[in-house]
Amino acid sequence: MARAVIITLATIALMGASCQTTEQRLEAAAKARGAAEVEAPKQVAPEACVAHMERVVPKIGEKARWTQRRWEIVADNRDRQADDCGAWINDALNTGEGS
Repeated sequence: MARAVIITLATIALMGASCQTTEQRLEAAAKARGAAEVEAPKQVAPEACVAHMERVVPKIGEKARWTQRRWEIVADNRDRQADDCGAWINDALNTGEGS
């Protein structure tokens, strides 16, 4: 976004007070800004945000019925949070509305 503004301002500044009308200068600036926005690459969410939690396997002699169920619930919740976070960040980064 900042790059688009800089390009727009540079385009207007380079045109200066030449023989163009204000409408022509604004049209050229809009084209330059559009070109700058099209060139911006799509970004993806950081790996730390979308990483899923590993499942815990009970050790020999350990009562698994409580610990395994608890870890499955915690892991499923973390996976849902990671999916939501990843979707939100990808949407925000690709539409420019995240800030």
